[in-house]
Amino acid sequence: MKSGRMILQKKSILVFGALAVGVCLALAQTTDRQVITGLRVPEYDDQGRLKSLLRGDHATIPLSGPIEVQQLKYEVFGSGTQADVRITAPQCLYDREHGTANSTGAVCIARPDMIITGTGFDFDRRSERMVIKHQVRVVLKGARKQEGFIP
Repeated sequence: MKSGRMILQKKSILVFGALAVGVCLALAQTTDRQVITGLRVPEYDDQGRLKSLLRGDHATIPLSGPIEVQQLKYEVFGSGTQADVRITAPQCLYDREHGTANSTGAVCIARPDMIITGTGFDFDRRSERMVIKHQVRVVLKGARKQEGFIP
């Protein structure tokens, strides 16, 4: 009887051990990245004024490497509280270490005087330089007909 109880205890320990290892492996797989909603990455100037704001509806943040941002909204502010430039994209990869973002998908840059759309981009947050790679379209708003400018 005692030997049957020992076998049962050993089986219970093995089952519990296997479950514990499975739980640890599952936790290890989810802790190498974090998924959040409502990503906000503000940047302020020397006087504490908001310079830019990177937002995303959802973000997958790995321990290292770029953040995958869904529904990117990047706004650049001048002297006022309204954004001078708004950049939107359905998806992009943001490298927080280098301040760069890129995507192969659609992108839209909106300013009060123009809208630029295209597919695929590389963006450097520090230099505020963006290169749109394909299917670039520029729409000027309120451009006056001037001699030699618009026929």
